[in-house]
Amino acid sequence: MSAGFYPLADILSVAQVHPFYSDTQYPPTREQLPHILHAAQASPQAARDLESFPLTRKHSLYQHISRLTVDKNSRNGYRQGTFVSTTGGGSGGAPMVFATDALENRQQRAVMGDILRNCGLIEPGDWVLTLHVSGHLYRALDLMTELFENAGAAVLCAGPEMAHSAVVEAIIQYRANAVAGDVSQLLQLAKYVSTLDAVQKSALRLTKLFYTSESITSAQRGFLTSVFGDLTICSVIGSAEAGAWGVSSSALTGIPKANYTDFIVDKRTMHLEVFPLTVADQEATACVKPVPLGQPGLLVQTSLQRLRNPLVRYVCGDIASLHPLPSTLLAILPSQHTEHYQMIRVYGRDQRSSFTWYGEYFEFGAIEAFMRAEQWDILLWQIILQDASPEGADIVLEVRIFRDPDSRVSQEHLAAKIREFFWVFDFNAELFRLEFLGDTRGFRRSRTGRKVMQFVDLTG
Repeated sequence: MSAGFYPLADILSVAQVHPFYSDTQYPPTREQLPHILHAAQASPQAARDLESFPLTRKHSLYQHISRLTVDKNSRNGYRQGTFVSTTGGGSGGAPMVFATDALENRQQRAVMGDILRNCGLIEPGDWVLTLHVSGHLYRALDLMTELFENAGAAVLCAGPEMAHSAVVEAIIQYRANAVAGDVSQLLQLAKYVSTLDAVQKSALRLTKLFYTSESITSAQRGFLTSVFGDLTICSVIGSAEAGAWGVSSSALTGIPKANYTDFIVDKRTMHLEVFPLTVADQEATACVKPVPLGQPGLLVQTSLQRLRNPLVRYVCGDIASLHPLPSTLLAILPSQHTEHYQMIRVYGRDQRSSFTWYGEYFEFGAIEAFMRAEQWDILLWQIILQDASPEGADIVLEVRIFRDPDSRVSQEHLAAKIREFFWVFDFNAELFRLEFLGDTRGFRRSRTGRKVMQFVDLTG
């Protein structure tokens, strides 16, 4: 395999003997893979097709991962020769580790670099300054740096702690024409740039913005272009489980008419299915069929780039719809690639199970478990998302708490733990609010039953 992706049959052959999808105790080592594939070729009658695999849920996958991550048995291939990628930790507790074969990871990043270049997101002479986060086991900075470099760009790694004044100075000094970061980071930079005088603004010659980690709204797009001018807004979509797998550019697909983003995906690298939203509430999914092209539903991924620890029919939590590549893109993209490309329209997270704030996904189940922990003595709690300004550029996360007045745990200690849970740092603290209530009158309630709503979304 030299192209950077694998046949689906090989992926499924390994999945059949992997603990994610079978009763096998340990994943294979790199050295065992040829023997597994040879045995599968010798017994084709034992092969399973994709539809025979049930949908893979995050909680089920993570149960296996938590065991394999700490098992130091020499037969445990999960801990050998792997690239360690983690979730953002937004669901509380320790970030979830997903281990990928290190060589497969390099191949995947090389292929994604090719796609960035083939689709024109990166062009000769591009210099990209990235604000992405690194540290706390999170690796967005090295991921995006390598993708840009594989595509042919030069990269300035600013990171999230660099002062906005220094960021602007670096952009001007090095003649950078692109900035990359989470949506929230780009918005905060734009807010700073909006305070500069005309001379300073004119020295910025940005032609592209790259955002990742969270969806972007129409209001946020409008604010960014009002500050930086008419530039191309691009995106790379990915996750710890799947890696980077799709690219988007307003120069290719235009400005969306609603709050969604169209991504281009190489079908040789990722097999995508979209299922009815009701599948999230069903345990048995064998009889459920994917929805027709163009119809939104829950996105299910099968990676064709991850062989040793396969990702098969994974319910990733996004709502999306599949579309053939439009004729407009067929006319401008390299013809040798377009037969392999398809378009996916991503609408954002399934709000029934999680929400997004400052580039992190927060699972309702994990939040509920934290709030119910006996040591906190929390009686009622509520989370509110709201726009930080009328323009809707930034999102404020507000947490309201009503707890036992006689609790032995100090309010200061609990406040620190809540900020830790929601990953509040100096660079996003202004977008986080925590309020301890003296009674229940400070909660927002439903209009009918007057019940305290645990999650209130006032954005958009």
